[in-house]
Amino acid sequence: MKQIKFKKISKNALFLSAFFAVCAADFTGCTEEQKTQPAVTEEIQTEEQKTAVKLNSLDEQTKEYLSDKTIAVVLGHSYNDLQTVEKIRQLLNINYGVKTDETEALITILVYPEDFLVAGKPRISSIYSKLEDKNLAGIITFGAPEGLCNALARLEDLSIKRQEEGQNEKVLKRSYPVFSFFQQDDTLGSESTADFVLDYTPKQNSLEMEQTANIPDFDTSSMLLNAIDEMLKLRAPLEINKNLIQVVQKIVGKQKQVSNYTDYESGLKSANHFIFN
Repeated sequence: MKQIKFKKISKNALFLSAFFAVCAADFTGCTEEQKTQPAVTEEIQTEEQKTAVKLNSLDEQTKEYLSDKTIAVVLGHSYNDLQTVEKIRQLLNINYGVKTDETEALITILVYPEDFLVAGKPRISSIYSKLEDKNLAGIITFGAPEGLCNALARLEDLSIKRQEEGQNEKVLKRSYPVFSFFQQDDTLGSESTADFVLDYTPKQNSLEMEQTANIPDFDTSSMLLNAIDEMLKLRAPLEINKNLIQVVQKIVGKQKQVSNYTDYESGLKSANHFIFN
């Protein structure tokens, strides 16, 4: 077996090691510099992909209250096209988180008619089966289709029944808030099943009923976020009193002025139906 002469090659090794170390340092410097950009990009992507950012600022008591609950957002007439639905979905997912088949989250989005098909036909009444097992923190509707108020009334009866079974003597009414925006359902039915109804312009005939949902997009987005923020504070429906208009005005924001809706046939002002222009 040959004997390796350590002393003889150690000098060469030192020289070569130093040489390659310098080269490696230069190469590594470039490599590290080149790797810097992807790392920043990944960090930016992570920021953009964060969800439910608004929930992080809630107090622990509210987080606990919402932990097993959902807010259902129903998108109907004039709010159910693919572009609008996707924009709203992204907006709500970033701020509150949107439930999917794979993940649990605070917001459940239901789009009419695609999420209400029964044997290939839209059945708004099927919202009952979709929400009856949910622990609701609230329902928000935009462009409610005809018949939704009847389905909401069934859910309300279910809420009352559960309270009676739980021997809750203090509250024998719907246990969660319902906000209705630009509904195209029966007016009186909507008023009776929601904390408030908001329209863009007064409804005086069937033609104007179709026009009420034609509102600027920024109003829709800001009002939807404001509505959810307000709903997060609640543990029960809003009281229908003189202060209700102030809550609705806060949700609408300063850009529009809210006033009571006046029925064009009776001339009576509604206590929980409002318009803004």
